[in-house]
Amino acid sequence: MSKTFTAVNPATGQAVGGPIAENNFEEVSAAMAAAHKVKEKFAATTPTQRAALLNAIADSIESQKEKLADISNQETALPIARVTGEVMRTVIQIRAFAELVKTGGHLLPIIDLADPNFLPVARPDLRKSQQPLGVVSIFAASNFPLAFSVAGGDSASALAAGCPVVVKAHPSHPNTCEMVYQAVVKAITEQGLPKEIFTLVQGVNPEITHWLAKAPEVTAIGFTGSGMVGKLLIKLAQERQVPIPVYAEMGSLNPVFFTPAVLAEKSEELAKAAMDSALLGSGQFCTKPGIMVVPNDGAGDKFIASVQSYIADQKVGPLLNKGIATRFIDAISSISKANGVKLLTGTTNPDGFGVTPTIFVVDWADVKNHDDLLEEHFGPTSVIIRAPFDQYLSIAKSMSGQLASALHATAADNVKDLVAALTQKAGRLIWNGFPTSVSVTAAQNHGGQWPASSSHTTSVGLDSLFRFVRPVVYQSFPDNQLPAELQNSNPYGIERIINGVRSNKAIS
Repeated sequence: MSKTFTAVNPATGQAVGGPIAENNFEEVSAAMAAAHKVKEKFAATTPTQRAALLNAIADSIESQKEKLADISNQETALPIARVTGEVMRTVIQIRAFAELVKTGGHLLPIIDLADPNFLPVARPDLRKSQQPLGVVSIFAASNFPLAFSVAGGDSASALAAGCPVVVKAHPSHPNTCEMVYQAVVKAITEQGLPKEIFTLVQGVNPEITHWLAKAPEVTAIGFTGSGMVGKLLIKLAQERQVPIPVYAEMGSLNPVFFTPAVLAEKSEELAKAAMDSALLGSGQFCTKPGIMVVPNDGAGDKFIASVQSYIADQKVGPLLNKGIATRFIDAISSISKANGVKLLTGTTNPDGFGVTPTIFVVDWADVKNHDDLLEEHFGPTSVIIRAPFDQYLSIAKSMSGQLASALHATAADNVKDLVAALTQKAGRLIWNGFPTSVSVTAAQNHGGQWPASSSHTTSVGLDSLFRFVRPVVYQSFPDNQLPAELQNSNPYGIERIINGVRSNKAIS
C-alpha cells in the first residue's frame, strides 16, 4: 500500500483535501525511463508545433483559473487576489515562450558558408543551432504555488526548449500541483503528443530529491528554493558518474542602500515603502529586501523611527508551512540575543503558522557579533544596518552574491563606484525602488553571483530557456542531412545569421 500525506492550511493548521499518494523509487524510475523514451520525438517538434503546445498549456491552465486560485488559497493561505494573479503570470510567461519558439528564436541558427579564401586558413561550411539537453528534473518552490511551481518558469522554459520534464511537486501545496499537472497533460494529449513528456512526482520523503537528481536519464536540474537544498542538488549532480548542470536559484539578502541625501528628503515615505516590501507575502519572497543600509546620522535615525512606528501596527499572514515558521522563530530568537542588536516588532498573528514581524537594527561595526545577520531568513524580517556613508562601498564589496540590489539616491549623489561594486554582486540593480517585484520580460535577469544562484543564468524571462539547450555545430554536412533550421531553403522561414548578416531568406 502506498504511503500518503495531506496538505495543511497554514491559517488553521488543519488538513486540506484528501490523502495524496507518495511516489516510491520504482515509480520515479519508471517516470524517468518513460520521459527518456519520448525525448527525441519531443525534440523533433517544429517551432509551430511547440508554440501550439505551449499556447494550449496556457489555455488549459487559464480555464481552471478560479479553481486553481481557490485550492491554492486553501493550501497556502495566500490571498485569492495574489494566487489569481499568479495563475495569470504563469499563463503569460508560457505564452511568451510560445512567441519565442514560434519565431525560431530558441534555435539561434548561425551559418558560416564555406570560404576557400578565408584567413588564416580556408573555412569549411559551419552551421550551428541549439538542441534540447534531454530530460530535466524540476523542483517546485514553496512560496509561489503557481508561478514557480509545477508549470512555472523552470518547467515552462524546459518545455519550450524541447525537454521532457519530471517535476517534483511541493508538499505544501500538492493539490494545486496535481490540478496544474492535469491541465498540462490535457493540453499535451490534445496536441497529439505523448503525455510522458511531462510527469508529476509527489511526496514528503527526502529521498525523492536524491532519486530525481541521480536518475541516469536526467540531463539537467532546475530548482528554486533554499540554499540548503540547492547545495545538496549540486553535490548530488557532481557525484554522478556523468555530472549534470544544476540551475538553482537559492535566494539572497537583496541589500538596499539609502544615501543621506535621499533620506533627508523623504525618510518617512521610504521607511513605509521599505517595510511594505519586506513584509510583502509575509516576507516569503526570494527578492525581499533582507538588508537595508542607512546612514548613522539624523536622517538615518528618522528613517528607523518611522520604521518602528509603522511596523508596530503591521500584522502579516501565516507562513507557508510549519517548517518555515519554526525556522523563522528559531532564527529570530537567536539573533535577538546578539550584542548591539535592537528589535522593532509588529503585531503577532496567533493563528496557524502565524509569527511576529521583526526588524533588527544594528551598527555595521556590530554585525560581526552574529553571523546570521547576513543570512537570508524566510519570513517577515529584515536587518537595518547603520553605517557612515563613506563605508557603503566597503559594505557592498564585503557581501556575497545577490539576486538583486537597490539604491535610493538623488541625482546629485556620487554613487558611481557603489553601483559598479553592486554590479559585481547582483544580477539586477534597482534605482529608487525595491527588489520585490520581478517582471516577466525578455530583458529580465533573475539570478546572481553565488550563493544567490548556482550559475550565471536567469530563472525568469525568455533567456531562462537557454539553460536547457546546447549548441551543436554541423561541419560540411549535405543539405538534406541538416536540421531544418540550418537547411538552405530555410523551411521554417526563421531569422538566421548567415556570414554575419541577419536574414530570413533562403540560401541560393
